[in-house]
Amino acid sequence: MHLDPDARMRRRTFTQGLIEAATERFDRQAITCAEWQEQVSAALADAYLADDDPRWQSGFDGDERSWREARSLVLLAAPTSGTFLDVGCANGYLLQSLASWAPERGQDLDLYGLELNPDLAATAVSRLPDLAANIFTGNVSDWAPPQRFDCVRVGLEYVPHGEEVALLQRIARDLLTESGRLLAGPINDDAVSATLTAFHQAAMSGTKVVSQTDHRGKTRHVVWSERC
Repeated sequence: MHLDPDARMRRRTFTQGLIEAATERFDRQAITCAEWQEQVSAALADAYLADDDPRWQSGFDGDERSWREARSLVLLAAPTSGTFLDVGCANGYLLQSLASWAPERGQDLDLYGLELNPDLAATAVSRLPDLAANIFTGNVSDWAPPQRFDCVRVGLEYVPHGEEVALLQRIARDLLTESGRLLAGPINDDAVSATLTAFHQAAMSGTKVVSQTDHRGKTRHVVWSERC
């Protein structure tokens, strides 16, 4: 089913309240980082799966043109070829989109996804049978990968505030190949400074920012770096 705009707004408001409540519990040390991740993931999955729009199920409220303008930016930071892991892949729609967009840019990426919530991961597997063997269920903070990846995309909002540097260091240490790239984003203008600071504190080398502006004038960014 499709939620109407008012219903989507109510979903966003309710879900944000759940996330804020989990954050409050984490801040007073009532729950661990892993428990915060589980609770936030469950809240998001419940909201995403209330609507069968594939973009909404990937955390995006907009049409296909806006989706492409917002998410194809990832490819500007990705390598020409190699293995690509999307952390927090939700229903797999970004993977599906990258499979279409990358060849248009002459990029040959072997796509993988990691999703913490089992219901979202199952949705991704069901939607993408050709990539089913490449979609994993697990928490990026402690997941044991079957291999290392040439490129890993992540969002720093996948951990509580204060845990971002540890997340970047964990990925660089345990998930990336020797010359792999770590991407964070797409993010909005107000998140660029904090993301750059996290990359620098994680001792990532040669950190760069790529940006793209959509047809409505909104600019998004991806921060990326080689493995430290």
